[in-house]
Amino acid sequence: MATPLPEDISAIAIGSEPDSQSHAHEGTSSGNADDGSSSNAATPAGSEGQASRQSNLQRIQQRKLQVYNWPHNKKLLKLAIYSGCQTPECGCNGWKTPVSQQTIRANTRNDNQPLATFTDPCRNCNHILVTEINRLLAAVVDVENIFMSMHREDDQDTKRVYYYLFKLLRKCILTRTEPSIEGPLGQPPFEKPSIARAITNFVLYKFNSLPQREWQTMYDLAKMFLHCFNHWNFETPSVRKLQVSNPEDISAYQVNYTRWLVFCHVPAFCDSLHHYETSLVFGRTLLRAVFKSVCRQLMDKCHSERDRMPPEKRVLVLNHFPRFLGLLEEEIFSTNSPIWDPDFKQLPPNHLQTLLDKTPGKRGEFERGQ
Repeated sequence: MATPLPEDISAIAIGSEPDSQSHAHEGTSSGNADDGSSSNAATPAGSEGQASRQSNLQRIQQRKLQVYNWPHNKKLLKLAIYSGCQTPECGCNGWKTPVSQQTIRANTRNDNQPLATFTDPCRNCNHILVTEINRLLAAVVDVENIFMSMHREDDQDTKRVYYYLFKLLRKCILTRTEPSIEGPLGQPPFEKPSIARAITNFVLYKFNSLPQREWQTMYDLAKMFLHCFNHWNFETPSVRKLQVSNPEDISAYQVNYTRWLVFCHVPAFCDSLHHYETSLVFGRTLLRAVFKSVCRQLMDKCHSERDRMPPEKRVLVLNHFPRFLGLLEEEIFSTNSPIWDPDFKQLPPNHLQTLLDKTPGKRGEFERGQ
């Protein structure tokens, strides 16, 4: 019999398969949960994959709206399943499926206090009750989605991360606290400059002298690359081990993969957790580790979808994008490229500088993503 996984995030990388029996009720009330994507292999954010991802996100939001509109008693019953026992000195950590279905009558309470309504404001913060109820209900849906994702996941490293987040969110529901990720993973951002800042520096450094139209093309390609990178489903450490022999590289990738799951991937479909964009919180280490694989699969996807692209986009993607990625690769793996310099300074091209001069005080597109 498998032993339960640890609740401490520091033990994510080592452990055994979670015990699915002790929390079996979490998945039963929501049917088939919606996940952002499977993590067994890296998946390009192409038109089909993006449409599927958006469809999953819409189904999750529709599920939450459906729960928000439940009758009062049904909402309370849903929350009661995840609430701690209110009996004094009871050590129960939450409702579990009963062995028998016998009804236990509760003692009658002599309480003359009126029941609260959903429109009552909080005595301390003045927020109406319904906002707190809906926040808890959203967290419940997220817990159930993570629970189902965990049991559909084949990769053990990923399964352990799901289990940690499942326990974390469930505890937050019980204690009515905000989820906080603590432990050896650290807090975002994990490296500076960020990937977004480095790509910005790259465009300014490499294409600063181009005419406006050509510079705009490179700028659009940079935005397209960052968009794909932010929605990329990275390969698992177990797959990575088949491609890399250096133990230090494997260890570093496992840490960054876990960070990506916890702070970027799972929060994209479970908004009870704070979501961070991948390109804003990671830097050179992750980009170097995944760049070649991402580019190869991204270009394969572009070629497979070329017939469905508008002519303008086909020229952009098939003619200009490979050159852009090739120049970017040189800078990423260069030992002395200025794009990774935290103090990188480069005046924008003349046409952009003129625009900035006309709108003083307004932040330019290239000043974001640090």
